[in-house]
Amino acid sequence: MELIGRGREADVYAVDGDRVLRRFRDGGPAEDEARLLRWLAAHGYPVPAVHGVDGADLVMERLHGPTMSEALRSRPWRAPAYGALLGRLHRELHGLPDPGWLTRLPGGGGDVRVLHLDLHPENVIITDRGPKVIDWSTCRVGAPEVDVAMTFVILRGIVLRPHERLLIRGFLRAMARTCGADRAAGMPVATGRRLADPHLTDAEAVLVRRLRRLYG
Repeated sequence: MELIGRGREADVYAVDGDRVLRRFRDGGPAEDEARLLRWLAAHGYPVPAVHGVDGADLVMERLHGPTMSEALRSRPWRAPAYGALLGRLHRELHGLPDPGWLTRLPGGGGDVRVLHLDLHPENVIITDRGPKVIDWSTCRVGAPEVDVAMTFVILRGIVLRPHERLLIRGFLRAMARTCGADRAAGMPVATGRRLADPHLTDAEAVLVRRLRRLYG
């Protein structure tokens, strides 16, 4: 099988034109993510369909289309539209009930909703049937403002060129208008989670600490 993607916890292989296999590197069971994807799909949330699961292997629908990041790079003038779309994806997700088995996120208030916690343009595929959200390994339940704040911290906490910073700020302003949650209350939890990420570079950590001082 052809390796077509690598995430933090899993590798993705092409099975054929319609299916991919997501294999967890630690050998851990994929059943939890399969269960979540099926639950989200049953509630009308846009995720890839699950075709099967076996141990650490999860076979899913193969999505065709650019990531939202790729679409932004090729059509930067559409940053406000893509930001508004990401905000709506947040709002729709946070409108779902607590399924009852996901881990509760410490802190962040008492309004318990489903949180992606890594919902940024790299994890949205723009297909001809609309956007699809991928990579649910960080999913928890908790306060919606933490999820929105995580997106803000991830995007404002990466090293960018000046014109890219302007694009991202416009993107985030549009997201804030449609997401249905105020990120301010979630910033302390979000910056703490981001600083605990072992994949964070030194330069990114400097930016996140600056955000923590400003908003935390």
